[in-house]
Amino acid sequence: MTPEEQLDEWVKGNSIHNAERDECCPDFSCCNPNYKASLEERQNFKSRPELRDAMLMGFLGAALSGAGVNAHVAGSIEG
Repeated sequence: MTPEEQLDEWVKGNSIHNAERDECCPDFSCCNPNYKASLEERQNFKSRPELRDAMLMGFLGAALSGAGVNAHVAGSIEG
């Protein structure tokens, strides 16, 4: 699966871990469904590449928090 194919599936709501590249979805929901981003967030991630880095940092911060790690990831978009 190419990264673009994985991204397209994720935007549709299908969180698939890319086994060929051992890559999680941007929000890590393929490995933990509790982290699944909203449809609006997934669509924005796909359609607004200028927001991707900040969104990735936000997803990472949420995953760390969900794992019980008290951390703030600088540069993330909150709320």
